[in-house]
Amino acid sequence: MTKKALQKKKSSSLWSKIRLGLLIALFAGSVTSFGKTIYDRKIVGAYGNDAAALAAIERADPRALSADDLTSFRFDSEAYTEEVANLDWRLSYMFDQGDGHLERPYKAATQSTIGTNNDGLGPIYNATSCESCHQANGRTTPLPGQGYLVRLSVPGVGPDGGPKPHPIYGGQFGDVSIEGVASEGTVRTVYEEIKGTYGDGTPYTLLKPTVELTDLGYGDIGFYTMTSARAPLSLFGLGLLEALEDETLLAWADPDDADGDGISGKVNRVWDIEHHKTSIGRFGWKAEQPSLVAQSADAAANDMGVTTALLPAQTCTDAQPACTGALHGESHGVMELDRISLEEVAAYMQLLAVPARGHLDHPEVIRGEELFSAVGCAACHKPEAVTGNSHKYKRLRNKRIQAFTDLLLHDMGEGLSDNRPSFEADGSEWRTPPLWGLGLLEQVNGHTMLLHDGRARNIAEAILWHGGEGEASKEAFRTMPLKDREALITFLKSL
Repeated sequence: MTKKALQKKKSSSLWSKIRLGLLIALFAGSVTSFGKTIYDRKIVGAYGNDAAALAAIERADPRALSADDLTSFRFDSEAYTEEVANLDWRLSYMFDQGDGHLERPYKAATQSTIGTNNDGLGPIYNATSCESCHQANGRTTPLPGQGYLVRLSVPGVGPDGGPKPHPIYGGQFGDVSIEGVASEGTVRTVYEEIKGTYGDGTPYTLLKPTVELTDLGYGDIGFYTMTSARAPLSLFGLGLLEALEDETLLAWADPDDADGDGISGKVNRVWDIEHHKTSIGRFGWKAEQPSLVAQSADAAANDMGVTTALLPAQTCTDAQPACTGALHGESHGVMELDRISLEEVAAYMQLLAVPARGHLDHPEVIRGEELFSAVGCAACHKPEAVTGNSHKYKRLRNKRIQAFTDLLLHDMGEGLSDNRPSFEADGSEWRTPPLWGLGLLEQVNGHTMLLHDGRARNIAEAILWHGGEGEASKEAFRTMPLKDREALITFLKSL
């Protein structure tokens, strides 16, 4: 057990008493000092009492502040796990609770475990905990069986306007199952080598993956099935991306390329399961979720088979009677993760600090940043933005951030296409991933595998896979002198 876990265990009894008191107050409607109630959607968080923590940030070089005063200066293997500084105690409590939910491994429901807080895994699933895919809040190595998911759909539009689930295998391939229920099969990835050369003649090799679904547990999957492999994304800084106003994203969008620069980003309009309306998506590889509460509920259901108030039904299909008939968790009535816990999971992600930028005055970093802008990378990977004034947590409002994303969909070319539409995103369109914290990925997670399916083994390969709207920038990088390529990558690692 880690030191962090031991500390949590020692304080669990106290926190349980505090939480009980908060819940009593919540249901009595008496907790009104901050927002409407502590867990209400209108909750607002103010600063805490640790002014010294903010003073240390204020003394830092402003260029280093990736996330304004929500920046962390931790650069070790736990760099993605820091709580933002000077947090109100109530938000800090929610953060700690959410951390526990993410770390907790779920177990299959049994008669003896009904009512426990980790009851209800599966019956068909991919992972036993959030941390399985997001090790230390980063990206677990994206290989089959290790945080590597395969989305499924068939031609047509689903009931919410999104992808139409497979009639037998559903919307996500479950390669693990509880005892007594057959899994959906095995995921295997086969790679094709694609050879290329830089402008100076230096050779390189890219790996193009093809997903194979074998040992099928419920019959033929059909030639018409569309698949899309997905690698995990990091969790830190997501609250600040959520705090960007829709108007900011719409101002960046240029779906018809009216300015003629070859970049035509657009928003993805998706179904918001929390508010029952169409909203602008911003989370996931194709911007398929509008909020962190919705994202958390979707991941709980599809990755772990854990039900919530937003998605109370098991993901079993009619062709899987053993799955449908299995004992399901009843920790919270029909829910296996209750609404308060779901809010705490979202709060944890919303309030994770972002690692600071480093080596600001290194000549290679300075040169690399100039090249990044000169070759057009900044057209999609927007270096700066300011969050809005409407997020429910004051702590996330009006912050200058350096996330290096526009959260828009861009056509990345046939080479990266999964040929699977999702809401308004077509097969070749992907959301611009944020680049902050990129240089710490190997330190935190022990790998440098990038892109939506982990095919790129390093930053250079990720750039070389760019096509479509990224083709010109890719070619500029490919034909650069070696020193310039190295400078650009050094800059990206400094983020």
